[in-house]
Amino acid sequence: MDDFFIKAIQKLKNEREIFHSEDDLKFELALKIRDVNSDFKIRLERPNDIKMEMVNGKIEQVRAPIDIIVINGDKTIPIELKYKTKKLKCNNDDICKVNGEVYDLKKHGATNIGRYSFRKDIYRIEQYLSNNENNSNYGFVFILTNENKYFDDNVAIKNTLDRNFSCHEGYEIEKEYKGWNYSKIDKSKDPENKHWTTKGQTSYKLELKNSYIFNWHIYSEIKKNTFKYCVIKVNKQW
Repeated sequence: MDDFFIKAIQKLKNEREIFHSEDDLKFELALKIRDVNSDFKIRLERPNDIKMEMVNGKIEQVRAPIDIIVINGDKTIPIELKYKTKKLKCNNDDICKVNGEVYDLKKHGATNIGRYSFRKDIYRIEQYLSNNENNSNYGFVFILTNENKYFDDNVAIKNTLDRNFSCHEGYEIEKEYKGWNYSKIDKSKDPENKHWTTKGQTSYKLELKNSYIFNWHIYSEIKKNTFKYCVIKVNKQW
């Protein structure tokens, strides 16, 4: 039954090459899931509270809505998604017209935070599955991007702040949380440890229950702009 998600993505590929925003993607993907199985019920941004441990040991109760919840009888299937974009280049213009519709994608940048957020989405799905009240055995993380730094750039071999969050093709996400590469932070400029990685939503300790591998696939080619996607299936195996 879990092949419904791959079928939904294939239908999405056949009908939409590009999206205006993450909300646009979320809505269209939900429609395609219903096309695959009309018996499914779909909920968007359903509230979900989870406990998050910060790197300083503090525990927070966090409201973390799940992007898409598929309801199949008494079972639920959580799906988190990310749509990370950079400016499209079309005939020396930043605005592209696809099938008569204008697309002016924003440059998200901050790929270091983007890589961290991919791990956080996996963590959130694991936490959802761990709550027996959700009656869920598996879920998915779906990432779509035209930012080649995500799928091509192996930061794991570089001395970058986000070296432990690489997501390039074939990279294995280990269960152990190694965190940000704090050796890159100039302690003389941050003597009180107030760097942005030590507080807020980038300071969570994301220990995983399983390891996962990034495998990227071509989604679409638009005027020399390559969009790739990655599907990570999270099974309740603990």
